[in-house]
Amino acid sequence: MYRFLMISLILSFLILGCAAKKEVLLPSEEVVKGKVITRGKFAYLLTTGLNWEGIEKRPKKVIIIDISQNPYRNEIKKVAKMEIMEVYPNHTFLPDKTLNRGECAKIVENILVTIKGKEKWRKKYLGKPSPFPDVPNYHRHFNAIMLATKKNTMKPYRDGRFRPGLPLSPGEARRVIRRLERHFK
Repeated sequence: MYRFLMISLILSFLILGCAAKKEVLLPSEEVVKGKVITRGKFAYLLTTGLNWEGIEKRPKKVIIIDISQNPYRNEIKKVAKMEIMEVYPNHTFLPDKTLNRGECAKIVENILVTIKGKEKWRKKYLGKPSPFPDVPNYHRHFNAIMLATKKNTMKPYRDGRFRPGLPLSPGEARRVIRRLERHFK
């Protein structure tokens, strides 16, 4: 009984502490069942699914403090060095964090700008009206979502919504990478 009480007390503190930071410590049920893609897994899929030969890496040093035990650490370092995926200001990558559709669109934008060399694409749709009822044109990923859909790398749902906060599924991750392949040719 004492052991159970101590475990539940510790878990309560962990959950409350993470809620105060707006982070989730324990993986969601979808992550445990493999129904969503984490940031680390997506980094792995990007580096193994696309041909990065000839794409120059940035010479800057990248410090990431939370990937030493992650099985995808080499792939994470590669996408971080190329500035394809974000390393947070506190030097964390959060490899076990679930990747959502809006964040995926931002990664797609980073890839397209990197391989095409068109920095102006980062602001191409700013101020334009949104075709998505759930993505106003002031949304932080609006330009990335517009670019990803206009370049036919990501698609909205049949009801016209993009659902940027929805977790990325493994099937959708594979489709995004397959659609990105044509831009590497």
